[in-house]
Amino acid sequence: MTVKLDGGKRSLRPATPGGDVRSTSVLHVLDHSWPVLSGYSVRSRDLITSQFRLGQELAVVTGPLHQVEEPSACDTEVDGVAYFRTAVEGRMSRLALQRRWPVIRELQVVRLLRNRILRLIDEYNVRIIYAHSPALCGLAGLQAARKRKLPFVYEVRAFWEDGAVDQNRTTSNSVRYSMTRQLETYVVRNADAVCGIAEHIIQELRSRGVPPERLFHTPNGVDCKRFVPASRDRRLADELGLTDAPVLGFFGSLYRYEGITWLIRALAELRRRGNRFHLLIIGRGEEQERVRAAVHEHALDDCVRLIDHVPHDQISRYYSVVDVMVFPRLSIRLTELVTPLKPLEAMSLKKAVLASGVGGMRELIADDHTGLLFPAEDVPAFCDQAERLLKSAGLRAQLGENAREYVLREKDWNVLAWRYQDIYQHVLQHRADVTRSCGAPGALIRARNARSNESL
Repeated sequence: MTVKLDGGKRSLRPATPGGDVRSTSVLHVLDHSWPVLSGYSVRSRDLITSQFRLGQELAVVTGPLHQVEEPSACDTEVDGVAYFRTAVEGRMSRLALQRRWPVIRELQVVRLLRNRILRLIDEYNVRIIYAHSPALCGLAGLQAARKRKLPFVYEVRAFWEDGAVDQNRTTSNSVRYSMTRQLETYVVRNADAVCGIAEHIIQELRSRGVPPERLFHTPNGVDCKRFVPASRDRRLADELGLTDAPVLGFFGSLYRYEGITWLIRALAELRRRGNRFHLLIIGRGEEQERVRAAVHEHALDDCVRLIDHVPHDQISRYYSVVDVMVFPRLSIRLTELVTPLKPLEAMSLKKAVLASGVGGMRELIADDHTGLLFPAEDVPAFCDQAERLLKSAGLRAQLGENAREYVLREKDWNVLAWRYQDIYQHVLQHRADVTRSCGAPGALIRARNARSNESL
């Protein structure tokens, strides 16, 4: 479904019945999207753009919370793909979303997004609904798909109730945690196919009663044409004062589970061992002030550089001045289940990677081959691995070479995009089987499709 926005007037190329599954129109349902910058929006853009380049007919709709984040957002086009927005209509809806009224807020999100999806289904030749977590997007997509008797796919990127626990917004024995978990379980059990971005998530979904034949692994990837190795930007290194020792780096959101405050303490020990280094941190978030305080407390102000934001089109320059990217994630349920994006970017750039051995990292990094791992929150083990990298430029180079080869072979979005064709074929066949088992007369199906085509 290629939709072009031209002076507010939309036109599209209808999907061709039968034949190549890429002619099937797929509507992706997202919580938020580009240009709002997050790991979620980066993954969404890359996986959707990669499918579009294969010739897949698709479009995107974002939920009403995107409008809260970016009030001026309107229907637009990203990389040639149409992105539709969900307006926050009505005073009650606006107040519920802005003031975060419990339960009412969630109900309004689902209602507004479901109605927007239904309008898009009626206006365009949508044949598959593909919703991405959180569960509110999943529930809205499921309700709309069932109302129009369309196949429904749900992708789980993380279990959001676990993130809320780490951010101290709830506890694992709270009513909110239980309700969120039950809602997610309801959506995955009723989907025609369920995708997980990590093997640990697939295992969790299996334990919740999702049949194995409906489960698909859709791992995180990287655009290897965008993240290309580059020579060191010496001018930038001079400006940042990163010229007289190897540079460690962390780029990303400063959530507690990323372990950056812990990293500062570990680096103090690394320095006491007589090692010289710099640390470049780019990011902001809930731990930002704690990180700054830790730097001062451990007297590392002379070797740690903190930058809260760099424009996305400039980030490659900053990567170029880093010798080792460090990802010291703490071991919690979220990090054991979920694979992050940033290590793949670093690996595509031929950077040596040093990471804690939580489940999400072990799925991406082969220890001593595409990076180095250490037990989470183990300061001596971290220092031992860091010393190896600081003292050997040859080891850093070899790990970087191996990492780049790995992501080109297995994690490039141009490779991963083909997996989605199997998912689309599966749900089309599954929904056809369900329709036949329900005894729906072929004449009624043909009549419904005819009405749908006439509405275009």
